[in-house]
Amino acid sequence: MNICRHKFNSSKSVVMRTGPRFDVACAPLSLSGCDLKFVTSVKYLGVCLVAGKYFRCNVEHVKMKFYRVFNAIYSKSKGANSELVTVELMKSYCLPFIMYATESVSLSRSAVNMLDSCINMALYKIFHVDHKHLLLLRQYLNVPSLKCNIEKRKDKFMNSLLTLPDFKPVLHVYGQEICCEVR
Repeated sequence: MNICRHKFNSSKSVVMRTGPRFDVACAPLSLSGCDLKFVTSVKYLGVCLVAGKYFRCNVEHVKMKFYRVFNAIYSKSKGANSELVTVELMKSYCLPFIMYATESVSLSRSAVNMLDSCINMALYKIFHVDHKHLLLLRQYLNVPSLKCNIEKRKDKFMNSLLTLPDFKPVLHVYGQEICCEVR
């Protein structure tokens, strides 16, 4: 009989608490004989999670990545002398940073608004138009609001989950309420 044993690296493992008692002192937790460090934030698969009363994500690093990539694109595409080329490059290279994992993680309204304003600032830099015209410009350029994009991605994600044979029993375990919300 071959027993498979897993070895955990406790120096790479941490504990982060979320919930109403997230800031209350807790007994030490250990893994493989070593005490784990309690942290207030952790980055997992590129998503920065923050300890607090409610589950939430920090998107500040996403904002910085967006601007870093956009500024590189903008400085190189000025030579092309075409705003439309710059917008298409922004949509192809910058928007994926903002949209990463949005179908599976709930972002706060303020986080969505902050990331949406990144897009507005980029378009302002390209076209030098005021806020009133930015909305029309986004419509014309097919750059919908981030909230709308996230809703579409969540719908597509949930629909793809519903096609999996093992997913419907999981929903059934959590009750009728979830099944009604998914439809």
